[in-house]
Amino acid sequence: EGGFRVTPRSAAPSPFPSATPAMAASAQLALPSVRPRVGHKPRRRTVTSRATTATATKESAKSKESAYAKELEVATDAVRMASTLCQEVQGQLMRQDEQAVTKDDKSLVTLADYAAQAIISWRIQQEWPDFTMVGEEDAEALVSGGEGGAETLEKITALVNKTLRLHKGDDAPVLSTTELVTLIDKGKGSGGLGRHWVLDPVDGTLGFVRGDQYAIALALMEDGDLKVGAMGCPNMPKMGEVLEYDSSYTYGFSPRLVSKMLAGESLGWFKGCLFTAVKGEGAFMTPCDASLKVEPVPVQCSATFDPKTAKFCEPVMKANSSQGFTASVADNLAMTSKPLRVYSQVKYGSVARADADVFMKFPKAGYKEKIWDHAAGVIIVEEAGGKVTDAGGVPLNWAGGRYLDTLDRGIVATSAALHERLMDAVSQSWGSSQL
Repeated sequence: EGGFRVTPRSAAPSPFPSATPAMAASAQLALPSVRPRVGHKPRRRTVTSRATTATATKESAKSKESAYAKELEVATDAVRMASTLCQEVQGQLMRQDEQAVTKDDKSLVTLADYAAQAIISWRIQQEWPDFTMVGEEDAEALVSGGEGGAETLEKITALVNKTLRLHKGDDAPVLSTTELVTLIDKGKGSGGLGRHWVLDPVDGTLGFVRGDQYAIALALMEDGDLKVGAMGCPNMPKMGEVLEYDSSYTYGFSPRLVSKMLAGESLGWFKGCLFTAVKGEGAFMTPCDASLKVEPVPVQCSATFDPKTAKFCEPVMKANSSQGFTASVADNLAMTSKPLRVYSQVKYGSVARADADVFMKFPKAGYKEKIWDHAAGVIIVEEAGGKVTDAGGVPLNWAGGRYLDTLDRGIVATSAALHERLMDAVSQSWGSSQL
């Protein structure tokens, strides 16, 4: 119980530098490209987390007669389709068949960002034609000729139609580029009070283009209250296997498992985790791959806190969060472990299934958090028994539009039992350090 179990073993290298495109394609995945920073060498050890291995019974996995049963069904189906689509694009990126482009705001965008938003919008529209969505993307640049213009839009349309055929068979429509533009632009919603879907079609685009972790994060909110969440994490190991580096952990796979993947062996559910939650009904984890018939597994945050074995997770990039400040907070909690550094809202999944006890993000002063970067992950952690607030202990305000404008300094997620101690630790660190 508690903490990662460390066993000596060589760390898994990225398979893509040495693998042929055909080998990568046959494996149908883009594995985390475990790339230490310059001057940092991995210690060549593989670590396995304490994520639950229990299999839920049908009775425990099924929701009670829920007012949001249809919303959960649609969200799960939409995220699964988007996961299939994104994995195909990530494979293309790894083979250098495609490349990311830089938007005007200096962030990266790929075919998958637009295509995932379009296919999720399409699925929601089948049930609720007049739905509103607060999404990250819009089609303005594509329509005006930027980011590849018409050629990129044709690729996106082909990718969406291919994925619809794969998942819906003969019932799949054939969408036009005009319809794709309309679907992408559903994400232009302003949010606030009312009923809105919230979507980040590819959260953690930098991780995505590097062959690492990313998430497709979809949530439903009503009058600022999160009701449903579905988050696909296509590269997340089922059992939370991680690799250890000089200053951190990261999710990865052992060399033996990588070899089996590239050889095309059927390994069942070993990666690709889809987290779902409905308010008041708990959080569950299932395979992203719909062909794997596995009952949902309930997930729970850590029930206890032992500083000797506890783990915290944070963003990979220093530009996204003050790693020095999070280290100070961890020190105040007497935590001795290195951080688990992961791209995207996968970090919320890490806390929800107890791979980590705490998630902390403290961006630079003036940075405005977007609601789509957190909504799905937050309801999943909360339904797994956790608590998510800003650094002052206040719940996040989802009714304020597209941004979390009232946020106090940063965001923290942890078990309900640890939250008060975490707030004390943040206060102690803040008193001696300013971001």
